[in-house]
Amino acid sequence: MTSKPRTAFIVALGIAAALLATSAISTPAAAANTSIKLYGSRAGGWGLTNTSLSIPGPPLTVYVGDNVTLNLTSLDGFSHRWFIDYNGNNVSGGSEPTSPNFGTALLWNFTVSNVTGTYHYRSDRTAGPGDDLTTMWGNITISANPPSNPLLPGGENTVLIVAGVLIIVAVIAFAAFFWRRMGKRETPPPPPPQ
Repeated sequence: MTSKPRTAFIVALGIAAALLATSAISTPAAAANTSIKLYGSRAGGWGLTNTSLSIPGPPLTVYVGDNVTLNLTSLDGFSHRWFIDYNGNNVSGGSEPTSPNFGTALLWNFTVSNVTGTYHYRSDRTAGPGDDLTTMWGNITISANPPSNPLLPGGENTVLIVAGVLIIVAVIAFAAFFWRRMGKRETPPPPPPQ
């Protein structure tokens, strides 16, 4: 048979644990608006500036749900078409984000789908001498969540988590005080006078 104070302690501890558990459930990060400027040419590959072209192009990182605005510029006068090659077949497919053709400059938007991993971004045009596939590629990483600040566990719910921890500590301290008090045996009453 459990005593009333012990039952109250168990109930209070359960409530505190439930509060902490609910506050720890983090809300997903909101999608971001990401802007990327890329310059490209068959001879030089891709670059973030018109003087930094490289093969492979610069690594890009985006997150699921982001609205990405690509500012694409062709430096060689050829027509190019930027896309993410999810399946690695060097051809833009129906589910792969693919820009319209651009011969000079293009501003194009797409929303990052839920296909996490690292893939190649490419241009798959073959007009004129040569083709884009061998030189115009780079790596793009699609991550599920943006990195969170390690100093703020739980992101937006930090205040709730701290409050929950304080409640649990207070409940445990309160219970320990009363348990200790209950554990002391009362001094027996003095014997009756004789």
